[in-house]
Amino acid sequence: MKKIIALLLATSLMACNQSKTEIKMHINSPASATELIAADKAFSAMSTEKGMAKAFVQYASDDVVKLRDKQLPILNKEDLKKWLGDEGKEDFVLSWEPTKADIAQSGDLGYTFGNWLLKTKTSDGKDTVVYGNYVSIWKKQADGTWKYVLDGGNTTPKPAGK
Repeated sequence: MKKIIALLLATSLMACNQSKTEIKMHINSPASATELIAADKAFSAMSTEKGMAKAFVQYASDDVVKLRDKQLPILNKEDLKKWLGDEGKEDFVLSWEPTKADIAQSGDLGYTFGNWLLKTKTSDGKDTVVYGNYVSIWKKQADGTWKYVLDGGNTTPKPAGK
C-alpha cells in the first residue's frame, strides 16, 4: 500500500512540474520578449532614419495614450498626428534602446523600458543632448505586429560614462 501511495504521489508531482514548465515556457518564452524588443528597436530606428513623427504614428495603436510632461495626455492616433504636426519641421533626432521587456501571460500585451537620447540644438545653435527613460506598453495586433498603446517618459541626468 505504501508503494502505491508513493507511486501516486511521485506521478502527481511529476505531472505538476511538467505543467508548470510548459506554461512558464509558453507564457514567458524568450522568443516573445525578443520579438517585442525587436519591435521597439525597429521603432527607434525609424525615428532616427525618418523622424520621430513618422515613427510615433506608424507604431501607434488607434487608441494610443501618449503621456506628455506638464500637459494632458493624447488619447488616440488622430490627435497624436495633430500634435506631432508637420514631420518635416523636426530639428532633432530621438533614439532609444530598450533595456527590459516582458510579456503578459496572455501573450498579447507587454512592455518595454529603456533609455532615450535626444540630439538637438540649443537656442544659440550649439549641439546638445538630452537624456531620459521611457516605458511603452505594447499590444499584439491581429496581424501579429506589435503597436504601442501607451508611451511616456521623463528626462534624466546624463548617464555615467556618456
